[in-house]
Amino acid sequence: MTAASLQGFIGFGFGIVSMSSLTLSYDLVHASGVVNLTGLLVTVTQLWRLRAHVLWRPALRILPGILVGVFLGVTALRFLDRTLMARLLGVTVILVATWNVVSPAVESRERPLLDLPVGLVSGMLGGAFNTGGPPLIAHLYRRRASPNALKGTLQLLFLGISGTRAPTAMAQGLMSEAVFRDAALAVPFVLCGLFAGIALGQRVDPERFRRISWVALGCLGLALLASA
Repeated sequence: MTAASLQGFIGFGFGIVSMSSLTLSYDLVHASGVVNLTGLLVTVTQLWRLRAHVLWRPALRILPGILVGVFLGVTALRFLDRTLMARLLGVTVILVATWNVVSPAVESRERPLLDLPVGLVSGMLGGAFNTGGPPLIAHLYRRRASPNALKGTLQLLFLGISGTRAPTAMAQGLMSEAVFRDAALAVPFVLCGLFAGIALGQRVDPERFRRISWVALGCLGLALLASA
């Protein structure tokens, strides 16, 4: 519920928070499957609400990298050192968040050459750990755009990750019956948290939204380090 509230409020956080907590009780493959399915529900619900605000040009440049990255991430899931990867990702997230808190100015120009590699890295992290958000957030949230545009665009990209990961994981035998059962049991709590976060997010002005987003991203980096 907490993870879904965070996603509804600032547009991200569901994957990292859910994975950080679930991997304390379940193995990585099971936790990834449950977060994948529940995250798909969260993403579709958010995207439907914000569909009119999506920044389509950068999103369409990022998506091809995501699709390739997810396949690579899921394929490598059995062989990656999760502890090392979580630590590296946690440190990177903290550095990115700190830099944006210290230098909060938004950028008026796009960086199209970064779109494809950012999508690839995000897809790989999403495929392996369901934590593909940090590179996308660092890339998108400095843009001069409204909170709804940033959140809506991020949901479209998250849909690319979740929607590609689920059938890929099923094809590789990584989605057991227990994964679907636990995901179904979590749905009511996820939806309650999501709509609570959405209601709270509507009361925050754009500049405060950005500051809260960067601080939240830093906290998620700390959560990754703690879970490692």
